[in-house]
Amino acid sequence: MPNSIVVVREVWDTRDLVGSVVDGGRIKESMLTTRFEPEDLNALEMALRIKDKHGGTVRAVSLGEPRQVDVLRECLYRGVDGVMRVADPLFEGLDTMATAYVLSEAIRRMGDFDLILCGVDVVEGENSMLAGHIAGFLRLPLVTYVDDFESVSGEGIVCKRAVEMGYEYVEVKFPAVLSVGVALLKDDPRAPRSARAALKLKHKRTPIPTWSASDLGIGSLEELRTASIEGYEPVPERVIETKEVDPEDESALKAMLDEILSGIKG
Repeated sequence: MPNSIVVVREVWDTRDLVGSVVDGGRIKESMLTTRFEPEDLNALEMALRIKDKHGGTVRAVSLGEPRQVDVLRECLYRGVDGVMRVADPLFEGLDTMATAYVLSEAIRRMGDFDLILCGVDVVEGENSMLAGHIAGFLRLPLVTYVDDFESVSGEGIVCKRAVEMGYEYVEVKFPAVLSVGVALLKDDPRAPRSARAALKLKHKRTPIPTWSASDLGIGSLEELRTASIEGYEPVPERVIETKEVDPEDESALKAMLDEILSGIKG
């Protein structure tokens, strides 16, 4: 009966943006909304499926106070057994490595786990290193790009891992860290379940415990602040020109094709 801890994050929702969200090198937060990081939802679903099939527990941990979406409460609505928030002014503006250190210390204190699951991507830093850093700080094996699990025993788990042109099956002993990729299809086994109405009523006002830096014994993170964002520059909006060509005019079609190919070669 493996016990799992899932790292979950609230991230900016950059879908369907209209106009520039960057002003003077800074993001105009008033123009943005937030959402539950989709790949973290996939990781949560995998942990819940392991629990459904093999027992054990699922807990979730998140860094930072909620801005618009309380991802930990959303986890409670989906059936996790417990949640923990880690929040402190000291933890603001951390890069991926420092974030991983704080989360690893929280996970170490939570204890009693066999699996730690994370989404692959980290939107804020545009990298996929969070799970790797957590595994490094906790000195645990890591399996990346996990699509599904094949079997679970008392000693470990066999994961189905996406590789170029196919899949490979990796057996790893407990405890271990898994990074879970995004589910693009509705029938994907990682596609997240919906929040349950009964659990929404039950946990609407459930207090969510919080650990501060002092609770985790963290006094400074300066040595781990390896990178900082100095500013943003938007990509210029692409102007797409349209042309109307008579489909019966072979010379016009050939000229259009030559223009397209010259643009590609150029």
